[in-house]
Amino acid sequence: MTEKIESLQAFELLDLHPDHEKHLCHITGLRNMKTVGKLAKDAQFLCIACGRAAKDQRNLCEPAKI
Repeated sequence: MTEKIESLQAFELLDLHPDHEKHLCHITGLRNMKTVGKLAKDAQFLCIACGRAAKDQRNLCEPAKI
């Protein structure tokens, strides 16, 4: 149970960094799927925090080139 709480706390911290409102995890949480589709099309980067993919690394919390 402690591991789950620590995991949730770490996840909440991701929301506190700059420009998070431009990231796919935030936009998905708003259920703005049309925008998610546009940002994910022709993806070149993968977020190592949440596994989402985007064309531009600026739309991910922890981008890695794929």
